[in-house]
Amino acid sequence: SGSTPLAAYQLEFAATNGLAKIVGIEGGEPAAFREPPFYDPKAMQRERVILASFSTAAAAELPTGKTRVATVHYQTTDSQPPRFELKLQTAGDAQGTRISAKASFVERKTQ
Repeated sequence: SGSTPLAAYQLEFAATNGLAKIVGIEGGEPAAFREPPFYDPKAMQRERVILASFSTAAAAELPTGKTRVATVHYQTTDSQPPRFELKLQTAGDAQGTRISAKASFVERKTQ
């Protein structure tokens, strides 16, 4: 969200090559998004899920810049790597105004 405090977001996350199954969703690192986001469990079973969350915290308590807002857990049994797609649908600031933001994802390897 650059230098703008992030108060709300909605994004779509999908496994695109049929090699992964979404099995769980957790919240992110900043306190504003520590709780799991809202999502449809039935959609999750089809390798696609829309995640959304918002915080009513004061702007000074909201994250800025690159922030992990959620963790998506997936399961795969194939030797080929799964492919994913992430689309930011909207993001907002503490006043509820739409803001410019970018979405990205990083795979964290288990040890």
